[in-house]
Amino acid sequence: MQYIETLIENCKKAKAALPVREFVLSELTELNDIGTAIYIIEEIDGDPARTFMTLSNYKKTKERACPKLNSASPVMYVGSSTTGIRKRIEQHLGDGPATTYALHLKHWFKGKYKITIKIYDQPIEVIQIIEDALSHALSPAFGKSGGNNK
Repeated sequence: MQYIETLIENCKKAKAALPVREFVLSELTELNDIGTAIYIIEEIDGDPARTFMTLSNYKKTKERACPKLNSASPVMYVGSSTTGIRKRIEQHLGDGPATTYALHLKHWFKGKYKITIKIYDQPIEVIQIIEDALSHALSPAFGKSGGNNK
């Protein structure tokens, strides 16, 4: 039962956690010294239904590994990285390997977006719970439900 006790404690920590830093990304160099963070990619002034269909059609080409399709939403993706947030954001922008599951935005998306970065002073198990909670609350158009909901 130790697993359940640990999970309950981590959930309590996640519920109480606040970001130590939160900002809207303006240039990639802002991410240079950030290892672990949660990010939210949102479409700005667009048509979420059109965006959803555009990625759905692009995904069918199998040119790149695209994320799971959920349903149209102005929130495109909620994710995290524990090994260097800059590399993960670059993958979403379209500058990563074709075989990495990411949005690959420059290959299909023509609209405007913003990326919000949230940094927490918590262990990765707690960060995963926070990411799952944000994803549940924001209902992103794309991506799996989170590491805890495989």
